Amino acid sequence: MKLFARRVVSKQLNALANRSAFKPKTIRSLVFIHDTDLNITEAQFDEMCRFFSTEFDVIERIHYNINKKMLEGTPTPHLHPQSLDWRGRITDDNLLFVIRQHYDIAIHFIGQVTLPLLSFSAQLDASFRIGPSTIDNRLNDLVLPSHLDFATYCSDLKQYFKKIHPNEYA
Repeated sequence: MKLFARRVVSKQLNALANRSAFKPKTIRSLVFIHDTDLNITEAQFDEMCRFFSTEFDVIERIHYNINKKMLEGTPTPHLHPQSLDWRGRITDDNLLFVIRQHYDIAIHFIGQVTLPLLSFSAQLDASFRIGPSTIDNRLNDLVLPSHLDFATYCSDLKQYFKKIHPNEYA
């Protein structure tokens, strides 16, 4: 049954290959996909958000884990393997709401890649995408070295993001 889902996700990823991305001048909306197995404190998350902007209209934080039970007790929306049906469609209403919104920046901090993660990330409407090298490169405009420590990941994020000229087309 996953064969159908893989085909759909493959089409979604191929559609991203031709998109033109640019670094937004102002950042008013951010979506952060975060693997709950990787430790991140609220202070680190707030520091990262302040780096991008002091005034946000929308900040969405998607909690992601391969084991659905590990997401119990965390705020929604949750992304897990059961978030994708056999036809390759996202089934959770909270995730569908996030997909329908436009974001200036999408940031991935993940350790393991699954089909639902690829599908969800491919469907996001984001002007600029940042993520580790372990995820499919078609998903990201800025590919960072993979780190399991958020402090190191965030320092790389700041270093490389500052070097990109505003509105320079990829």
